[in-house]
Amino acid sequence: MRALALVLLGVATGVPASRAIRTLLAVAAAAALVRSVWEPTFRGAFTDSGWTNAWVVPAVVLLAVAATELVPSLPAEGGAWLGWRWVLLAGAAVAVYACVPETDQMPPVIAVPVGAAVIEQLRRRPLPEQVFAAGWGLVAWSALYGASGRPSALLGGLFALLPPLAAAVVGRRGVRCAAAVGVVWVVAAVVVARTGGVADRPGPAVTAVVIGALVAGSLSAVLWRRWSTPPLDG
Repeated sequence: MRALALVLLGVATGVPASRAIRTLLAVAAAAALVRSVWEPTFRGAFTDSGWTNAWVVPAVVLLAVAATELVPSLPAEGGAWLGWRWVLLAGAAVAVYACVPETDQMPPVIAVPVGAAVIEQLRRRPLPEQVFAAGWGLVAWSALYGASGRPSALLGGLFALLPPLAAAVVGRRGVRCAAAVGVVWVVAAVVVARTGGVADRPGPAVTAVVIGALVAGSLSAVLWRRWSTPPLDG
């Protein structure tokens, strides 16, 4: 099911079809992701803390739909900027690593975006956006699987998926703005992971996510204004 989810994310990102069809494909990808982690994440209606993990399902659906819509807006620049998207994704994976209790899957997951960044440098041109969407899906799977059903780790892990999406939102400002915003969100994700994401209870994780989103969002707005017109990227 994991492989199916990654394929569907790639197809939904690059298929020349209507938004409705792309959304349906993204929802199907999210369903496959959820099914692939059903045992560790959803076994039993409630966790030991009394929280139900049912909220994860709509959260994953929203993130998958957002990813398929936003990934094409990430600037895929040549020259010195080759591989920057993958470095950002590796940072997101590190944030996942920082909060999930199950980490055996993380070294190979982190190796994927690092390897993709090297490949882009070697081939001197960006990999297709569909491949990046699949890579994002792999990091999403690692967050869901690694959390092992713990609500705080799920909150921290899902928050860690936001840096590439936040960078894509400001993508039309150019690669420098997108990269700066992405770094801000990676730092926020690591802080959230090491505070609320590792907590025994979900309350501190909710607080960390809210504060992290507010701080990262505010800094992103400052950077957006800083690049009021697209810079000349080389």
